[in-house]
Amino acid sequence: MDTESRFWNRTKLRTLYFLLGSALLSIGTPAITAVTQPDARFYLLQPQLFIGQIIPNLVAAGLWLPWRSTRASKVGLLLAGLLFVASVLFYVPILTGILPTGGDMIGLGYLLFAVVTLVSIFTATVIAFMVSWILARRGTARDELSDDITQGSC
Repeated sequence: MDTESRFWNRTKLRTLYFLLGSALLSIGTPAITAVTQPDARFYLLQPQLFIGQIIPNLVAAGLWLPWRSTRASKVGLLLAGLLFVASVLFYVPILTGILPTGGDMIGLGYLLFAVVTLVSIFTATVIAFMVSWILARRGTARDELSDDITQGSC
């Protein structure tokens, strides 16, 4: 009996786990910072901030999860892994206090990071899928050429 569904394979599940980890960091960091820094509480406990923080992860899930081809799923996994690493590199220093935060513009800083992340997701997705498509086309052309050579039509 096949235990793997037609849509959710291991690659897509790992992609989903990376996206969930990134989403948890992007929502949890302002929430924890608001709880631990009373002066920042007013600026960080705004619903717009949490909506803005989750949008890049939702867009990434919409761009990277629906594809059925193995090549596209692997590209999505790579990009989701990079997004998770970027989230860890940005949010963990804030959570641990290595990067001090505060002031009345702290909420804007989180929103600006979300906008930059969203633009980066779109850019990286276009570049990664173009490179993947070009490499696949090159491989197809190379296979056709080798078939022509073996058949003696060149």
